Amino acid sequence: MARSIIPCLINGVRTPVDDTLPMTCMIESSQLVEGHGEYSIRVLRALHDPSGSWLVTRRFREFDDLNNILKEYGFDFELPKKKLLGRTDRTFMAERQKGLQIYLDTLVQQFELCNSLVVQRFLDPDNHTLNYPEIALQHVSMFIRSTNNIYQLVEQIPDLGWRYNKSYFLATKVGSGKDDRYLLSWCHYGLDKALGDKETNNCLKLLKNIAHPLIVPIDDIYANEIGTLTVYRLYPKGSLKDYLHQTKPTNGAYWKRYGRKTATRTCDLTQIKQFGRFILEALHFIYDNGLVYGHLHSGNILFDTDQALPIKLLDIVNAVTGVSSKYRCYISNLKQIRTLEQSDVYGFGRVLYELSTGEECPTSVSMQFPSVVPIPVQHILLKIFAPTGDLPTIQELLNDSFFQSTTSNNIERFQVKFSQKAKDAFEQIARTAQNRFEGDQTKIKNAQRRTILTNHLMSDEGKLRRRKEKQARALEQSIDSSSNLQSTSKTLQRSISVDPLQLSTERAIPRRPLTPNLSVDIPNSSQSPLAAPPTAAIKTATAAPPPPPPPPPPPPASAPPPPAASGGGGDRSQLLSSITDFSHAKLKKAKTNDRSGPKFK
Repeated sequence: MARSIIPCLINGVRTPVDDTLPMTCMIESSQLVEGHGEYSIRVLRALHDPSGSWLVTRRFREFDDLNNILKEYGFDFELPKKKLLGRTDRTFMAERQKGLQIYLDTLVQQFELCNSLVVQRFLDPDNHTLNYPEIALQHVSMFIRSTNNIYQLVEQIPDLGWRYNKSYFLATKVGSGKDDRYLLSWCHYGLDKALGDKETNNCLKLLKNIAHPLIVPIDDIYANEIGTLTVYRLYPKGSLKDYLHQTKPTNGAYWKRYGRKTATRTCDLTQIKQFGRFILEALHFIYDNGLVYGHLHSGNILFDTDQALPIKLLDIVNAVTGVSSKYRCYISNLKQIRTLEQSDVYGFGRVLYELSTGEECPTSVSMQFPSVVPIPVQHILLKIFAPTGDLPTIQELLNDSFFQSTTSNNIERFQVKFSQKAKDAFEQIARTAQNRFEGDQTKIKNAQRRTILTNHLMSDEGKLRRRKEKQARALEQSIDSSSNLQSTSKTLQRSISVDPLQLSTERAIPRRPLTPNLSVDIPNSSQSPLAAPPTAAIKTATAAPPPPPPPPPPPPASAPPPPAASGGGGDRSQLLSSITDFSHAKLKKAKTNDRSGPKFK
């Protein structure tokens, strides 16, 4: 089950995060605490939302304990070496921090391993403190009491699957044979749970009544407000993944059975054709009848060569309970996958790759395949793993010549009748899963854009480029402003007009460039010997009144210049009227005392 991790509160509302998404870890700092070194690790989910990150502090000894457990699983990651003396030296701690960062980067690349409880508790201890087997045992006990003890528990099977909080129990049933064993699996609800408790129970009961030769029948099912419990017959040979890894489901924990050091086998071309055809027929039955799945992988395909049809799909209730797919860490980065059917087509491609190589595809998509993959299978994988375009549908894969040539194409197909209410419920389940697909893909895409932009802005090359661009813009602006100023000056000079009344016998007033329709008062020469600069005149031009009528023509050259204005700068109209009204009759006779003549004593 995809248990929701809740690292923070946003606006008082808890924000669930899918813990099947990959994580990134960054050691922010190291410090000495009571004589030993501690490292602060910032953990962030694939959505790269800073509000969804958290900080965890670990000692080197805890790194070493984790590494010892992972070695038992077959994972041998390189951990910095121990040191007896000088462990608190700052230089040594800085070098060790670099080594631990490389260790964490390698660890988080193992998406499936990060779903183990030991890694989850190492990187997120606050949200993984529950005793999941004990909680599961309580719910299983309640189920057994509700059935009047028809089932009897034999033992609990730890770590049978990859989900750290999905528990399995081995049981017997009253009235069954001695060799008959039943597998009881308890799982919490996931983030894609779309229906209420009553509607969920009704859909689970419908799935229990389905009988198809390529789908594992459900013997019993139980659901409450926390999760569901499903009862299947135990298949001793296990799943298709057990067949490829040459192991059995009871041979230890999941990580030991499928670790790196386990021997694997491959399938020949005939087996790949036959097994692929069976899987496609089962998927066609599910989606042709309006049901949903979205959880196809080799661990959910039971395999038994002793039966006529060796392939059967398992856990068809997962879509109803809302748990996340095993491949969601890959699907979230593929924009062409948005529905549960497309998710199963993608999972089918990964199963074909695993059948051909004995190992899972190490990347989300691949366009180059190992030489052991047959050429016809490579053509199918290229259609499914294409980075662009739509994925082929299940029907299109069934119509492919590669699967048409098998002898298993005579499987009987039939329809299951559901009420309209049941069809609407399954449509709502599919729609809810699709909405979360698209939402996660949008968040991851935006986060990737922010990361690219941040890296570009923080890089030395980016800083130098931005500095040059800024300097070029500043230079261009200065050139534009200089050219505009010169153009404005030429225009103003062409429009300058000089008033002859501004001339003075005592001192000439400097000219000022005037714009058209500009009104300027003539200042007193004694009060304002210098004219205002052009900029000041331009600023006051907009607020000045309309210009007066043009002055009279200038006097002839022989006439004396008019006297300079005295006083505080009179009005031009008064000056003109006084000149016009001038009359010799109004002049008083002047008495002169001529003393220019010589004097004799």
